[in-house]
Amino acid sequence: MNKEILLDVREKGIIKISLENYIEFVDDYFLDLLGYQLTDFVTKPPKTVCHPDMPDIIHQTIGGYIMNRREGIAVLKHATRQGDYIWAFTYYMPRYKPDGSFEAFVTYRKPIPDKKINGQAESLKNTITRLYAILKDLEIHSGVEVARKYLVGFLEDRGFDSLDEYYHSFFDFNKKEIIKYFNINKKTPKSTIRKYLTGF
Repeated sequence: MNKEILLDVREKGIIKISLENYIEFVDDYFLDLLGYQLTDFVTKPPKTVCHPDMPDIIHQTIGGYIMNRREGIAVLKHATRQGDYIWAFTYYMPRYKPDGSFEAFVTYRKPIPDKKINGQAESLKNTITRLYAILKDLEIHSGVEVARKYLVGFLEDRGFDSLDEYYHSFFDFNKKEIIKYFNINKKTPKSTIRKYLTGF
């Protein structure tokens, strides 16, 4: 049976994406977890590293944010070569060159922070899984455009203007706290990590 592989909060699963929405870089930590080689992903669309359960409309929506150079968060599901899966709390942000011109988008992956979540982490995964399953089923049977219209209606019905707002609604984070969470590393005291996650 496929099992969930848990991310280490002290590491960063980094993927760098070009403005054309292609993968330019994946760090060794995330490659090792996925069980693939860098050549399996470079020059491919970002959805290549994601689980087949992820709907195309989710990829397209996040890709639109990237094309517009917006930063934000997402909850993504990834598949390993062995058939296991990884849930990732993902932060995506634009990176600029010293002259101010756009360089690329960098996305960071950490565990879902169960102590900063509005509700239980498992219910978040179940909620997101149900939404993704509906969207995926619509894509298969009726096409991506029908799934897009459903997603717009789903968000409007819940009072959200965007998918990014919907993801944010799950977490008790402000901008400063998000940056702090994604800067956790091997030198971060366990007492600090415990503010975000159990088991440390």
